Amino acid sequence: MSATAAAPLERDVRVISLIGVAHGASHYYQLAFVTMLLIVREKAGLSFTDVGALGAIYYAVSGICQTLAGFAVDRFGARPILAGGLALAAVGLALTALADSFLTFSAISVVGAIGNCVFHPADFAVLNSSVNHRRLGRAYSIHGLGGSLGWAAAPIIYFLDDLVGRTGAALIGAVPGLILAALVLSHRRYLVDHRVEVRAAAAADGAKAGLGLFLQASILLCFAYFALIAVNTVGIQQMAVPAWVEMFGITERYAALCLIVFMVGSAAGMLAGGFFADSVKRHDLVASGGLLVAAALTVPVAALAVTPAALLPLLALAGFAGGATNPSRDMIVRNATPPGASGKVFGFVYSGLDVGSLVGPPLFGYLMDLHLPAAIFWIAIGLYVVNAGVVLTIRQASAPRAVAAE
Repeated sequence: MSATAAAPLERDVRVISLIGVAHGASHYYQLAFVTMLLIVREKAGLSFTDVGALGAIYYAVSGICQTLAGFAVDRFGARPILAGGLALAAVGLALTALADSFLTFSAISVVGAIGNCVFHPADFAVLNSSVNHRRLGRAYSIHGLGGSLGWAAAPIIYFLDDLVGRTGAALIGAVPGLILAALVLSHRRYLVDHRVEVRAAAAADGAKAGLGLFLQASILLCFAYFALIAVNTVGIQQMAVPAWVEMFGITERYAALCLIVFMVGSAAGMLAGGFFADSVKRHDLVASGGLLVAAALTVPVAALAVTPAALLPLLALAGFAGGATNPSRDMIVRNATPPGASGKVFGFVYSGLDVGSLVGPPLFGYLMDLHLPAAIFWIAIGLYVVNAGVVLTIRQASAPRAVAAE
C-alpha cells in the first residue's frame, strides 16, 4: 500500500489545511495588488484603463509562466517551488509601497505574477501525493474554498491603508505570505515529494515528456474547459452588478448583495462537491450535471423572467450548482494526468484560467457599453452547456486511464 493510500486523517487535515490557506494567499495577493493600485491611482497618475492594463499584464504573465512552473515543480519538487511563490507574491505586494508610475507598477506586476503562477501546479502535486486518495475530493473542495476566502480577505488592504497608510498596508499585507512560505518549508515530513512516489509508475507507463504531453486530446480539452469557465467566473464577478442594475432596475447595493449570495452559494457548493467527488466514480456526470443545472437556473435571469426578490435564492442555487462541480473537475484532470507529470499538467491546464480571465471582462464590458446586459447571461448559459459537453468528451479522450484510476 502506498504512503498516500495509507495517509492518516491527522496528516491529511494538516496538509489540506496548509495547502488550502496557501491557495487562499494566491487569490488574496491577486486582488490585493489591484486594490493597492486603486488606492494609489490618483497619486501615481494612473487612469482606470491603466489599472486594467496592469491587471492584464499580471494575468498574462501568470498564464504564460504557469506551465513553466509546472515543469519546475516536476524537476525540483512542489514544496520549495510553492514556498518561493508565496514569498515572491508577498514581496510583489510589499514593493507597491515604493512604486509611483505605470512602468514601476508594471515591473511589480511581473514579480507578483511569477509568484502567483506556481500555486496550481505545486498545490495539486502536493495534494495528489500527500492526501489519502479517498479524501482527495474533499481536499480539492477545501482548496477551492481557500481561494474564495482569499479573495474575500483582500479588501482588508483598504482598512490597513486607513490605519497605517499605504506603506504600512503594503508591508503588513506581505507578512502572511512570508509566514506561509516558512511553514511550507518546515513541513517536509508531511508534504510528500510527488516525484519520488510516481517515478517508478512513470517509467512503467511510458508517460510522454516535454511539449508532446500537452498535445494529448484530454489535456487540451481540460485547458479549454478552464479557459471557458474562467470567462464566465471572472466576467460575471466584474460585470454582473452593473448588468443587474440595468436589467432589473435594482440598486447597486442590492445587486452587490446578489453577487455575494451567488459567490457564497458557489463556496457552499464546493464543500458539498467534495463529498460527491469522494463518493462517486463518474466525476464527469457530476460536473456536467452541475453545469447544466447552473445553466437552467440562469435562463430566467437572462430572460428577465424573475422578480428582483427572487434573484437572491435563484442565484444562490445557481452558484451552488456551479461550485459543486469544482472538486469533480479537478478529479477529472487528475485522472487524465499521466504518472510523473502532475506539475506540468496542472500548470498547463490551470493556465486556461488566466486566458479566460483575460477574455471575459473585456467581452462582457463591451456588451455593457452596447447596453446588452442580458447577453452576458445568455453567453454564460451557452458556456455552461458547452463545458458540460467538454467534460463528457474528456472522459472519452482519456477513458483507459480514467477508468483505471477510478
